[in-house]
Amino acid sequence: MPSSKKSSLAALQPSNSAAALAPVYSMTGYAQARSESAGAAVIVTLKSVNHRFLDLRWNLPPEWEPLAPELEARLRACVRRGHISIRIQGETAPAAAALPVLNPESVRSYLRAHAELSRQLGSTEAPRVRDLLHAPGVFTLALPGAAEAVSPDQVRAAFDDALQQLNRMRRTEGEATVSDLLARCDALDRARAEIDRHRSTLTDALLARLRRRLEELLAGAIPAPERLLQEAATIAERADVSEELTRLAAHLAQFRALLAAGGEVGKKLDFLSQELNREVNTLLSKTSAGIAPALRISETALELKSEIEKIREQVQNLE
Repeated sequence: MPSSKKSSLAALQPSNSAAALAPVYSMTGYAQARSESAGAAVIVTLKSVNHRFLDLRWNLPPEWEPLAPELEARLRACVRRGHISIRIQGETAPAAAALPVLNPESVRSYLRAHAELSRQLGSTEAPRVRDLLHAPGVFTLALPGAAEAVSPDQVRAAFDDALQQLNRMRRTEGEATVSDLLARCDALDRARAEIDRHRSTLTDALLARLRRRLEELLAGAIPAPERLLQEAATIAERADVSEELTRLAAHLAQFRALLAAGGEVGKKLDFLSQELNREVNTLLSKTSAGIAPALRISETALELKSEIEKIREQVQNLE
């Protein structure tokens, strides 16, 4: 393979350096490349969609199947995950590729007819080759198979071109997805901060409700302060969401760190989004009391769940 192709392909291959790992790639993409030479062309089409692993589906002529392991190695050096359909087909231009082929049976038929006519006419004149060459049907134009007309280097060149196009598209979509995910992380942080503001008022509201209920049960009598504080402490502990908020903040920090590091982060981000959702579910179960602060926390937590679900959909597109 020419050195220029090697360098351009190497630019798309992962490296051990942190800088090279920065890009995040989408698993969806499409590319098509064409290489022509001497009237013959090869067209390579690559289509990539989401998949848990790297799943390759080949569609190419039998003549090019020996090239498949080499081409697969090039693809695996650039792509880590996704269901990829690889279609390689050849074309030939009739005017440039048509070749004359002698039809022996037609020649024999003309010779038999000449012999029979000469016998009937009593002629001894021998058939002339020049006349036979101009006779209809003596020659036919045959088109060589496209796979036979295309060189292996043409196939390699078209494949490398398509692979570079595919990765450019995957990288562009990946960058757009990262921007969207970071914006959603900011929205989660704002919602988390809002819940934290309501958290302190929730404890006071629960204590006030407890005092009212105890006064009703005790017919207006003032409950013992120790008893009231004990019950208040139990309720406050059950309704305390500080741990969930702390874990949410930690998960979001890790989420951003993974996006910044780049590379093959899709599965890790999917796991983190599940953890985010789990914390919000726990938070909702702790704030089921029908009082104003709890209702505000629950409303904000439901917005969190909606945003996290959108995040989960997005990260499943990433490699």
